[in-house]
Amino acid sequence: MNHSRISAPAPWWCAVVFGLLLSGCSSLDVPRADNYPASDQKKARAVHHWDVLADDVAARIAQKTREWPVGAYPIHVATMGDATFSQGFRKLLITRLLDRGVTLSTQPTDVRLVVETQVVQHPARERSLNRAPLPATRLALGVAVVRDLVHVPPSSTSIAAGLGGMAVLADATSFFTEGAAAGGPTRTEVLITTSVENEDRYLARTADVYYIEDADAALYQVKDVPPPPAPPPLKSWRVTTPSASPLPLTP
Repeated sequence: MNHSRISAPAPWWCAVVFGLLLSGCSSLDVPRADNYPASDQKKARAVHHWDVLADDVAARIAQKTREWPVGAYPIHVATMGDATFSQGFRKLLITRLLDRGVTLSTQPTDVRLVVETQVVQHPARERSLNRAPLPATRLALGVAVVRDLVHVPPSSTSIAAGLGGMAVLADATSFFTEGAAAGGPTRTEVLITTSVENEDRYLARTADVYYIEDADAALYQVKDVPPPPAPPPLKSWRVTTPSASPLPLTP
């Protein structure tokens, strides 16, 4: 009698598991894409916001230069270009620096304050399935915060009941009356840096980043100057020496 045992064929799912293990070992394990933790960023929507930024920058510059002898190192606020923001921000910054007691000079000096702006536009769009704009919830007069949008079926009666319905109605009214200016992030940002410089050294520096509306990007960019007209073509003239006429022969 043959006592040897004939092994039964492995079930089909063993082959599937074995194949998955092989495929997992052969693939490259790369980090998955993840978002940064939620943070806050201001949004510039009016000249008043430029003034608020100028006052904040002036306070920081005054704090960093408070150890200087009074009047010993006057600062010249350099011209920032012809962008609308650059012209307005320079005027506001000079005013706020004087309010803080910082000594300024109308003429170039050894210490200069340079302001630079850089507009950053993100062309990529997040994937969304008919995502509606986020409404702005009014906290106080002129102050709003963006809340997550909650989709409520039209047949639901809870949206109009109680204070919850009034809040949703107020959010919708704020959005439709104020538009995108009511709040919310955009795909356009502006980086504003101020530097107090002396020759090849940085003495103080600040940096701020703001959201701006896409249509407002032109306020922060250098205006396009048309190129000068091409000069008229030059005509060249060739000067030649006239040939001497032969002398008459005498008989």
